[in-house]
Amino acid sequence: MSDEIQEVSLVTVDIMPRNIDAEIAKAVQMRAALDKLFNSLLQQGIDFDRIPGTDKPTLLKPGAELLCQVFRLATGEPKIINSTEDFEKGILSYTISLPILHRDTGALIATGLGSANSQEVKYKYRNVEQQNGEKVKMLNPEPADQQNTLIKMAAKRAYIDGVLKATGASRMFTQDIEDMPWLEPEKASSKQINYIKMLFKGANEDESLSEISDIAGRNIKAWDEITRNEATKIIDAKKSNNEAGNRMTHTCSECGAKITAAEDRYSNSTFGKALCRTCQAKAKAAAN
Repeated sequence: MSDEIQEVSLVTVDIMPRNIDAEIAKAVQMRAALDKLFNSLLQQGIDFDRIPGTDKPTLLKPGAELLCQVFRLATGEPKIINSTEDFEKGILSYTISLPILHRDTGALIATGLGSANSQEVKYKYRNVEQQNGEKVKMLNPEPADQQNTLIKMAAKRAYIDGVLKATGASRMFTQDIEDMPWLEPEKASSKQINYIKMLFKGANEDESLSEISDIAGRNIKAWDEITRNEATKIIDAKKSNNEAGNRMTHTCSECGAKITAAEDRYSNSTFGKALCRTCQAKAKAAAN
């Protein structure tokens, strides 16, 4: 074994652009172009959307294709760079790389990476309908049938990743929702709406929506107008109100009948006094 010590030469690389002002101006121009693109061209629900339960928007394939069209990008040949295929255990996994090229020059702009595997929930299970009409989630008995689907999904994810890298559009999908006025709030889930309706049990729809509007701080005319964040606020407030209402007695100012807190709130906002449903009907008939 030689005792000779080899010298290692270190190379210093200067990454500072020669014309920093020009590069900054170019970056500002690119950012303005992306803002204009999202405000005037991309459509929520088609080109981008938000996955339920998340607070960040997601670029969809049609949106990525639109970005490629605007910035004159094209895709190179996809390659499977890693794969696992255990057909006996039903475990399939694929990782794909996809080059994003400049359409006019063929220059490599970015490389996207995407993966998919049979253990993901949407591939691992199937919804099987029972004789009573109910659907039950069961393990997928034939995961190998999804081999082609998994490869396509990995390629799609690599495509989205590559386009985001090439265009710098990742910024548009990582900032806070409050900074994105063009992004519509996520609607409340059916589970949230059903829970809210349960909390308002005993009140009619007009009474319920009137109180909901007060809690949300804006006029809500239908259940499907409630956003996810508003639903959380409404549930917390209504549960608190119900607990307080259980300790209080509300009565009709006309006949003295006991009424719910929702009826009290609705009749006061509509008629200026607490009324039961019968007296509300009489007041409406008298007004007509």
